Amino acid sequence: MTQRRLSFLPASLATYMATLLVPAAMLAGCAAPSGGGASSSSASPGAAATAPADILGTWQLMRWEGIDDLPSLPESRAINLTFNDKGAFSGSGGCNRIFGQYTVGPAKGQVSLQAPATTRMACPDSMAFEDRYLQTLPRITRFERRDTQLILRAPNGETLTYASQTLLDRPVAGTAAKTEDRIVDVDSQMADCVGVAPRKCLRVRNADDSGKAPWELWYAHIDGFTWKPGVEYRVKIHGEPIANPPADASSMRWTLVEVIRETPAR
Repeated sequence: MTQRRLSFLPASLATYMATLLVPAAMLAGCAAPSGGGASSSSASPGAAATAPADILGTWQLMRWEGIDDLPSLPESRAINLTFNDKGAFSGSGGCNRIFGQYTVGPAKGQVSLQAPATTRMACPDSMAFEDRYLQTLPRITRFERRDTQLILRAPNGETLTYASQTLLDRPVAGTAAKTEDRIVDVDSQMADCVGVAPRKCLRVRNADDSGKAPWELWYAHIDGFTWKPGVEYRVKIHGEPIANPPADASSMRWTLVEVIRETPAR
């Protein structure tokens, strides 16, 4: 079967994610999943972890592979799943909120998801994708955790790869926290993202006059910066490390130094 890949992260963010792939043993105690369970610490670097606790947390879809008829994901739509330690999952299918029950086991790495219940919103730009996605979730039979990624698999070869939203932007154990100054462009529109609950995030990229650099989701707050829709910004910001930040929060406190320019969106 010809394999088709759909990527939900810009290349620069995918590269950034790769730097977060540290041994699970180093992440133990670093951040608790949003479901309240503890992260597994038994996996070696790059090895698959399949204990029940390894599925817990909030995960955002990065790639969907193994099928030929995948609908396109509309821009600025976040697809995510949260698994709690009570056997329930929730999330977004791209338009509607979804809810259901799941079970892990009895075999190692085995998981079963109930067909999700959903809210009743209509989103013409994303319904085809959401319908296909909701049909796929009950067919999932296997899962594995690879550090900050969760991989769900169906018997027909479909593979859904998610990035952890509870471990993003966390300091790597054993590294010294440092202050950081950045100049970034801020987009004129926000995008859906997930923390402990669905919300909107800024889209930023390193200052780029070519306009070709991809936008990345920015989960942190920028103190002193007032964003207005329809305006693109170039700003200088200063980051200070935070001691013991919440599990779903940034490890840096960012403060506006200067608004270099404001440009109405074209």
